[in-house]
Amino acid sequence: MTNSLGAELKRRRLALEWTQRRCSKYFDVRKDSYQRWEWNQRIPTIEKRKKINEFLEFNFWDDKTGSLANRVVLYRIEHGITRAELGLISNVSDSSVERLEKGQGTISTSILFKIEVTITSMDQIGQK
Repeated sequence: MTNSLGAELKRRRLALEWTQRRCSKYFDVRKDSYQRWEWNQRIPTIEKRKKINEFLEFNFWDDKTGSLANRVVLYRIEHGITRAELGLISNVSDSSVERLEKGQGTISTSILFKIEVTITSMDQIGQK
């Protein structure tokens, strides 16, 4: 069973013998923002998640399912883009991206296809 993000952050911080203040400086956030992450009161923005993965030395958000929903989350973390930005690139609404990631509601196959094509083609372009 995976620990919560807060537990993982605290475990790593203590292993490094860092204070919460030092972590907040590392992540370029206020100390109270970092504390809220560690206390599981807030989830870091997409822009901070890549650095969190580097800090933890593993990808916290990779559920290893290979599902489109998880691939979308991982894609957004890697590229530091919001749901709205991915929606714009994919020509779908940001609420469709959110529903996909959260597994909520029904999403048409055409929307799923647009998102799939976007993240696949963008990754292929990045590998060249």
